Amino acid sequence: MKHIILLLLLVTFDLYAEKITVSADSFLADETKNISILKGHVHIQKGSDDIQANKLIIDFDTKQKPLRYTLTGDVIFDISTKKQHYSGTSEKIVYNPKSKLYTASGNVHIIDKIGHKTLQGEKIIINRITGKSIITGKKRHPVKFTFTVEE
Repeated sequence: MKHIILLLLLVTFDLYAEKITVSADSFLADETKNISILKGHVHIQKGSDDIQANKLIIDFDTKQKPLRYTLTGDVIFDISTKKQHYSGTSEKIVYNPKSKLYTASGNVHIIDKIGHKTLQGEKIIINRITGKSIITGKKRHPVKFTFTVEE
């Protein structure tokens, strides 16, 4: 019964006044570790944000409030802030609800739908509070930007 209640809390958890909907092929709640694991065709929607992956691990605090969402495996995302709209792919995305930060890592490919740029890097941090994004690369794989300039 506790697992069903936890699932209902997860599916209807209200994160800054937006409904979160999560679906997957399987669900496991481990109350001793304060985590939930969803596997197979994971799909999470929060407002206009939409993320798909193979696996989602949700870490909870002792009051069963989510501390971190970690999505891995063939991650596809569409994330918007007040001034930005990104869609892309990565190996992993971590969302921290307290700081409102998305961190996409591992072979990140992004399309900036507002700025009409294509970005590639090893890691991007999207701050939903400030609207700023930080993109980093590696020595052998630098950050790449592709854009069009009208002259």
